[in-house]
This record gives sequence, C-alpha cells and structure tokens, in this order.
Amino acid sequence: MKLALLSSPTSSNGIDAIKQILAVQKKKVCKLAYIASGPEPDRQYFRQTQALYEELGAQMSLFVELESEFDDDILPELFGCDVIHLAGGDTFRFLKGLKRRGLLPKLRQYLEAGGALVGVSAGAMIMTPSIESAFLCGDSNDVELKDLSALELVPFHFMPHLPSELSTPVDFIAELQCKDVEFDEALFESLYLCQDNSALVLIDGELEELGSPLLWTSCVEC
Repeated sequence: MKLALLSSPTSSNGIDAIKQILAVQKKKVCKLAYIASGPEPDRQYFRQTQALYEELGAQMSLFVELESEFDDDILPELFGCDVIHLAGGDTFRFLKGLKRRGLLPKLRQYLEAGGALVGVSAGAMIMTPSIESAFLCGDSNDVELKDLSALELVPFHFMPHLPSELSTPVDFIAELQCKDVEFDEALFESLYLCQDNSALVLIDGELEELGSPLLWTSCVEC
C-alpha cells in the first residue's frame, strides 16, 4: 500500500511526501487524478494542485467531482492513473460523496492493484478508520452524514493543521477544552496531530513521519 497523509501539499515535508509517492510508482511521468471534496466551479484548487505536480514532473489531467458533474464513464480513466489525489475541503461532504458514488471499495481495490493515494487534510482523514477527528479541527457535519466510517487504510486517525505552538498532545487537548470542544478518548485508539509542515508516508507497511507530527494514544498517560 502506498499512501501519503498531508496537512499541506505546499509545505516542505508535504512536498517530500508527494515526491516519495511519485518515486515509488517508478514511472517516467506519473499520471494523476484529482478528486474534489465538493464542487469547484472555477477549479482554482485543482489548477493550483495541477501546477504543483507539474513542477514535480508529474501530469495531473483528470478532475473528478462527485456531485452534479459526476459520470461513471470516467471511472476506468480514474483508476488507470498512477496516483489519485484526495483534495482538502469539507470532510463530511467529501466522504458522503464518495459513499454515494460507491467509491470506497473501488479505492481499496485500486490500492491493492498497485495504485497510490495522496490525501490532503480532508482527503487524509478519509484514509483513516473514521472522520471523527474532523470535529477536532473545526469541521461541522452540515450534510448530516450518519455513518462516519471511512477507508480504514491505516490503524490511526489523523488531525491536520495543528497550531505550531502546541508541542504535546496534552497541550492540544487543553486547547480543545478552552474552546469547549469535546475530546472523546473512546473514539480514538491513536491519533496523529499534524502541523502544516508535517506528513506521514506509508509504503508497503513502513510508516515514515516527516516533520514533527504528534502521536496521541489512549495509553499516553500509561
């Protein structure tokens, strides 16, 4: 399995994580698809991401939107790409769209067949067992998604955009309490808290931490 979980694709460690995924695919020019978390009428974020990958020598030509523009006919092209980029944005809307289109099992099959995923923020949280961690970074479930279970490609949860001044998981939990945000320990056996210049790369069972992600576990005080 080949995965990169990022807070920011433009940070130095975010770029390094993407480079590792591109390199492991061993293609002269990797072909990529971009799955948007929601509608992008002007495709601003797609174009920015497309330019980033072009600077890294890869080609991102396919844009996939899960709502009004979605067409099943695009799926062979989507899953024929070397890497699929799961964009940031509204985590709940993104997961709801993926489930509505029946794409979660197809993404797992794609990985089993040798594909790779890069997930940014919302896209990274969707790789984990559930998107419960989205509440911790301020997302709200405006789409009233009932089932928050996600791809479950990794055994931990992921929370992006950790403020750089929070240097321990205890600091993070204290900050949540100050904001009256509930932290339900029962929902998370392990949770990676990632600053924008942190990333995780998982290649064939080997997990690499880039930058200084913080790992909270249910036994952190044990």
